[in-house]
Amino acid sequence: MTKLETFIKYINDRTCNKYPFLRVKQVLFDRQKNECVLSIIYPFDKDLTNDDKQKITNVVNDYVTLKQAKVIVNISKSFIEPDLIRHKISMFFKKNSALLFNTMGGQDVNILIDKVNITINLSLEKANKSLFFKTGLDRELKEYLENQFCANVLIIVSEKQATEINDKSLQNRLASIERQSELDSLVVGNLDKYLVSDKRVIVGDEIHFNPRVISSIKKEYENTVIAGKIFFLTERTYKSKRKVKTKDGEEKELEKPLFRFQIKDNTGTINAIIFPSKVNYHKMHLLKNGDTILVQGKVEKYNDNYEIVVKNISLCTIPDKNEVEKIVNEELITDYKFVRPQKYYSQKQTNLFEIERHLSKEVRQGSFVVYDFETTGVNVTQDEIIEIGALKIENGEYKEVFTTLVKPKRPIPAEATKVNKITDEMVSNCCSIEQVIRDFYLFCKGSQMVGYNSIAFDSIFLLRAGKSIGLDFNNNQLDAFLLAKEKLKGLRNYKLGTVAKYLEVNLVDAHRALNDVIATAEVFLKLY
Repeated sequence: MTKLETFIKYINDRTCNKYPFLRVKQVLFDRQKNECVLSIIYPFDKDLTNDDKQKITNVVNDYVTLKQAKVIVNISKSFIEPDLIRHKISMFFKKNSALLFNTMGGQDVNILIDKVNITINLSLEKANKSLFFKTGLDRELKEYLENQFCANVLIIVSEKQATEINDKSLQNRLASIERQSELDSLVVGNLDKYLVSDKRVIVGDEIHFNPRVISSIKKEYENTVIAGKIFFLTERTYKSKRKVKTKDGEEKELEKPLFRFQIKDNTGTINAIIFPSKVNYHKMHLLKNGDTILVQGKVEKYNDNYEIVVKNISLCTIPDKNEVEKIVNEELITDYKFVRPQKYYSQKQTNLFEIERHLSKEVRQGSFVVYDFETTGVNVTQDEIIEIGALKIENGEYKEVFTTLVKPKRPIPAEATKVNKITDEMVSNCCSIEQVIRDFYLFCKGSQMVGYNSIAFDSIFLLRAGKSIGLDFNNNQLDAFLLAKEKLKGLRNYKLGTVAKYLEVNLVDAHRALNDVIATAEVFLKLY
């Protein structure tokens, strides 16, 4: 019996076996917050009352005892969706089998959902199918998915024909590609970046940044990303500076492989070269002329032309021009499109700034945006922003507020709604984060940003949201939480409510973004 099974057994022993369907989805320990977060899920066809959840939480707290660490229990209903299952399968193979991860495509995974029963059909080549069962990945994947989705998982594996391409067929393929028309237009006006989809790592690491069009490369770059179709892929060797001894005892220059190719989009062509490691050498043979790839590397000038020395390669899909979501060019953001800020009106403002000497010189002369997010959870890499609240302070005066709800891509968990009172119905007609973050970027431009415990939380969500459309929030970040810990010694804790009460700042309806922002602003002004 595994530790997780023992844990669930303990819960059911203490509750007369009332909750045999529970699964432990995740256990995270946040060293910075000194918190242990246990995520427990139950099937979507079951219902747990608040009393049930409290009873489970009490049992968990009896079982998990950590010195000087807070234990947080999140209990939520399972959410089963095919694309989410595919993503989890992909992440499983990425962690446990690079070979399977790099050779499987979305078309190799078929999913059938019937209530709490998930049937997964995997199509694997003969050698990979043998590897899948021989290494026990079938059992591990089944257990992993059942814990992730609190469902019964059946995995069926079929065998697909291995793809073999000889030199003649490769030449025919290349000739056919050369006759194809160029890629559809991807950019409009000054925009030089765009989004791609269906990224699948082939060589190196995952590429998190968006590609720029090739015609925009007019100088050397330490790190850049481009995308396009691959042409003239050839393998060569070069003599390494390192020497090896032969059987006769003579020293011989070591020959190592390299690959040269061209990458072409509708704006131009660039030469590319990669010096693969032993691990990546065989992966390069997975690439074929005509594949659409995303590459990351260093742009250098060679023989009066620019070429990219490639480090990471992924297969990808470049959407048709009508479907491409363009990267936002910062210089073109001059007006608000989806969310407009409003003037700040409050009688309290007059009293707050009545005595100017209470404000520091930096505040009287600077521009600050105090901000706060409400999210679907505390996982900064997976959860989503569902509300933005922000207040602009210029020359010591409250000027504008930026506040909006945001529609997430997935339903809001009950635990999040319990904290921030935001429901799926409330956000159903709201803008997406990709739309909202553009306007928020304009609102924050030129200002220092202030949050409460934001360095470890809100700022990570902010950077992630910005990068999703190619915007870099490089504003200076200030954290009122760190200011409070530095200047207010001896408080029992440094939660916003505790600090606000100590400084006689009114905090109404905590855990709604704008209310937290107003309180954070007053705390910040008294401490900065």
